[in-house]
Amino acid sequence: MKKPFLFLFPMIVALAALFSQPGGVSARPPQYQITSPSQLIEAVNNLRISYGLLPLTTHPILMQSAQSQADYMAATGQVTHARPGGITYTQQLLSLGFPLAGDLSRGGFRAENIINTNGPLDWNGVPGGWQDADHMNTMLSQNFTHIGAGISQSGGMYYYALDTAAATSSGQMQENASNILTSVPGGSSGEAAGASQYMIPVTVSTARPDGNVYHKVQYGQSLWSIAIAYGTTIKNIQALNNLGEDLTVYQGQELLVQTGATQAVTNTPEATPTLDVTATIPPTLTAAPTSTPSLPASPTATEEAGSEPSRPISSQILVVVLIVAAFVGAGMAVWLIRDPKGQ
Repeated sequence: MKKPFLFLFPMIVALAALFSQPGGVSARPPQYQITSPSQLIEAVNNLRISYGLLPLTTHPILMQSAQSQADYMAATGQVTHARPGGITYTQQLLSLGFPLAGDLSRGGFRAENIINTNGPLDWNGVPGGWQDADHMNTMLSQNFTHIGAGISQSGGMYYYALDTAAATSSGQMQENASNILTSVPGGSSGEAAGASQYMIPVTVSTARPDGNVYHKVQYGQSLWSIAIAYGTTIKNIQALNNLGEDLTVYQGQELLVQTGATQAVTNTPEATPTLDVTATIPPTLTAAPTSTPSLPASPTATEEAGSEPSRPISSQILVVVLIVAAFVGAGMAVWLIRDPKGQ
């Protein structure tokens, strides 16, 4: 009766090997700890590259603003965008000499992500507190041109600040920069802290009678955020509007985002979906949402980040079939070699 066992043993080994094959399960991105500003910048630029975007250029002023903010948070034990002395993030950049682009009365085109962790930040995709629309815009917006990062430590807590901004095309300060510098900081706490209140979330339009869906670009919106809201891709929007590889969109521009869509039933009111801009923060992380409006003249990346593809269904079916085949084969082997006289 050893033959059935000998027949089953190779099958069991084969199944074990199949389950242990890395190709059967989607590989996770490598995880590593962020312990220096250069590592954080590299991680963000690698994220941009994975979405087909150009990396941002490190700027010494943004490095200074981010590091000073990280040091301030570590000294106070608070995760905040507020600057010492009550100045705004915009005023800090201008006072340091950064040629900030955009409407300075609205804060200009700049954004900041902050977070603290108990121990070094483990980078495995995107931190949970940075996966909402505002934080993703800070990292993926093609409207920004430069980047800076700062890390500070207090005891076992690490404080991180990531600053991005767009410089003027001339590299010179705007004429009204001095007025912004001398104005009295005020307004909402979010604006004083440096988080823009003017980034307009994407509201999905309904289909027209011919099945086409058009979207009118609003202030701070970009191709990647529009594509996410409509469940499509940047490539599809570019093709529908003959944009080629151009990622530039403008405020007020009307884009064809879908064709052949079903028109909504007119007598059934439906809530208009918008982008979810609420950060989801794991218990071990503390993050504060902050993102700035993007340049109306340029957009950014593609679809969601941080999600992991699940194991292919076809692979699961194959495993089940092999298991069943193993048991059937074993049964047949036992039946074939059994001694009828022994019954």
